[in-house]
Amino acid sequence: MLNIAVKKSLNPTEKKAIKSSFLKLYQDISVPSEIAHQHFMMLSELYSHPDRFYHNLVHINNLINITDLYSDNLSQPLMFKVALWFHDAVYVAKNNDNELKSARLFKNMLADYLNESEISHVFDLIMSTEGHYPKSDHVDVCYFLDFDLSVLAAESNTYKLYSEAIWQEYKNAYPLILYKKGRKKVLKRFLLRDKLFFTDIFSSAYEEIARQNIKQELNT
Repeated sequence: MLNIAVKKSLNPTEKKAIKSSFLKLYQDISVPSEIAHQHFMMLSELYSHPDRFYHNLVHINNLINITDLYSDNLSQPLMFKVALWFHDAVYVAKNNDNELKSARLFKNMLADYLNESEISHVFDLIMSTEGHYPKSDHVDVCYFLDFDLSVLAAESNTYKLYSEAIWQEYKNAYPLILYKKGRKKVLKRFLLRDKLFFTDIFSSAYEEIARQNIKQELNT
């Protein structure tokens, strides 16, 4: 079972660790220290907005930890982590262009430090989360989507916390009756897929658990 946390914020030890991880990532891609600290502050503020109950720094921390477990399976692990940090940077529940705005924010902030191929790769990873279906067969895209949806295969109590956190993010945008209708539509669409996870590793280990969690949410 994947170790996934769902909560409003990181504890002080986790905050220190995630900052260290971010600064090390920026050092590895040759971004000046001053810029790295500025970017960390900006992204931390975005992910710590009061409306972020799930798409927050805890979510990013989960994904970083999972990425570290499977880094040997990735073709460009550094760019992968860059994409993780930016993929939910812009998140407004009622908007349908969060992915594009997040990808554009990434490009604006790091275009001076990455080459065209790297920028294109990160942009594609971020945009793959639009609809959560791979727009290419690149191995990193498949892992990116699987990691992002790994919460679907969390332990049942954690999944319940995730489900409630998503509602908390949407409650200011939609009345409960409309939210439930939309949420059911999304969950049923997931169940209609041939597979929820796109890598063999995740599909074999977590597909059935994820489907059980989704069915349980639909039933309750």
